[in-house]
Amino acid sequence: MESAFGRIIALSGRTATVSVESPVACRRCAAGKGCGAGILVGADVNRQIQVKIPPGMVVSEGESIELVIGPRFLLRAAMLAYGLPLLAMIVTLSLAWMLIGNPGDGIGVLLAAFGLVVGLVIGRRMLQQESICEQFLPSVGKAADAG
Repeated sequence: MESAFGRIIALSGRTATVSVESPVACRRCAAGKGCGAGILVGADVNRQIQVKIPPGMVVSEGESIELVIGPRFLLRAAMLAYGLPLLAMIVTLSLAWMLIGNPGDGIGVLLAAFGLVVGLVIGRRMLQQESICEQFLPSVGKAADAG
């Protein structure tokens, strides 16, 4: 996924309100070869978000900036979105295998679906906590005009 760019429309201390100008979708999504997330959010939606300005960076209203999310936070987001449901599905099937032996194809599919739903519900509940969601907010990477 590419970096997003925006324009600062308001400043309040070390927080900036930014109007995101670039499309949300990456090049693969724009070409119709991606995961499809761009279809859900729309490629041309103009958003306003609050971002933190790193210490020592000087920005002003009207300035174009690059928005970034640290790689470790992207990995955490992917683990919540994909890893947790997969892990719950594997744990459910493993427990069933240990407790009742081979459950058969039909029951195995139902158990896998149950584990998947449990993982999705747990991940969704975790993302409702503000302390967890805060780590996925973008910050100002650099002034876009500075290159």
